[in-house]
Amino acid sequence: MRDRDLEASRSHAGVGDWVQEGLDRRKGRPPLQGIAFFHCIRPTHLGFHKPMELRHIRYFLRAAELLHFTRAAESLYVSQPSLSLHIKQLEEEFGGPLFERSRQLRLTEAGQLLLHHARNAVWELERAKQEVAELQGLLSGTLSIGFTHLFSKKLVPAVLAAYREAHPNISLIAQMGTSGEVEQNILTRSIDVGLAYLPPESNEIEFETLTSDQVFIVVSHRHPLAKKTEISKAELSNLPLVLQSIGHTMRRLVDVYFAKENISPKILLQLSDMAMLFSMVKSGKAAGIASSKVIEDASLHRIPLPGSTIVWTAGILKLRSVPLSAAATEFVKLVKHHSREAS
Repeated sequence: MRDRDLEASRSHAGVGDWVQEGLDRRKGRPPLQGIAFFHCIRPTHLGFHKPMELRHIRYFLRAAELLHFTRAAESLYVSQPSLSLHIKQLEEEFGGPLFERSRQLRLTEAGQLLLHHARNAVWELERAKQEVAELQGLLSGTLSIGFTHLFSKKLVPAVLAAYREAHPNISLIAQMGTSGEVEQNILTRSIDVGLAYLPPESNEIEFETLTSDQVFIVVSHRHPLAKKTEISKAELSNLPLVLQSIGHTMRRLVDVYFAKENISPKILLQLSDMAMLFSMVKSGKAAGIASSKVIEDASLHRIPLPGSTIVWTAGILKLRSVPLSAAATEFVKLVKHHSREAS
């Protein structure tokens, strides 16, 4: 009897073998009554039960969220009896009821405890699944980035070259635009990560600062103000300006400055292309407003803004609700590395 008890602790898959072994031992003896019935059912009282599966937990979570078996079953595209059976099996596994089945379905204290742990367990499994998928993503796939003119000269070319060398099987798509365009492309998921002026207008975008700089009035050496080290608000009000188009973050900062200092600017031209803007400034017919990091031409002269100063920041942007892929994470690491080296 002790041997049979030991054999009874085997998994359900071994029940048939155990029964057959017993039959073999009884050869030549009278047939054992009820053995066929024993072979057909699973004797849960001997410890054989259906193992808990992830499906049981998912069904429980959905029922706990909706507190309604029928609606939970419909949302999971299973029948209500099937969902109830899975819940019942789960309750047997935990040794007690998880729901109070009154007029209004409610979680028991055990059910509330399980709900807390089940959510964490499913979250961890989903995270593991995502990390494995991301690991595979480094072997192949596509990474889309967006950036403004500020990053186009040095940072982006250096990072793209380093990224290409480190991950040759990742297809790279890079597009330059205004800060507004970069933000919009992030919101529509047209790009994975962006490099632009901060802060973004949308709260759905999170950011990390990479660099900052002061904004100046910029004129050519042929301009009447070329030898000045400062100007008044009245002089700035009468100064013909070439500014970036509305939609650029820099333009937004400049407009805020004008409103704060009660200055009515004399805007001759608005341009999206920074190269064309500086070309107009070099002609000596108008002044511009730009940051010192963008003003690289030695033929241009910088004058501080009167009154308050404008200090801009720029950095990395991503959609708040979506974690970065492994490919995008590697790109951000390289951006930070090269940005530190350049500073």
